[in-house]
Amino acid sequence: MPSSPVYAHFRHADGSWYRLWITHTPPKSERGHPWHVHASYDKTGTIAPIAGTRWYEQPYGMANWAFDVEADALNAFRTRAAERLAHGYELREGAVPEVPA
Repeated sequence: MPSSPVYAHFRHADGSWYRLWITHTPPKSERGHPWHVHASYDKTGTIAPIAGTRWYEQPYGMANWAFDVEADALNAFRTRAAERLAHGYELREGAVPEVPA
């Protein structure tokens, strides 16, 4: 697992929100992957996310992607975060990890 949780919560002016996080778990089968990127969202703005919880520790989101190495999971996280920012979302909680030099 990364030394600190990797997660980001984005909000749009129209009320929609998007949460993105990474988990690391031992694979449950030979075909499993240890790194996972998860996303939960509401594009309508009708469902408010629960505040004050450690939502980024949840093992699954509404959408989930699996990776063999941490670097690939971080790159996928950055890509999805950049898409949100490009579509007018504002980062409200967490952070987007910088690309290593």
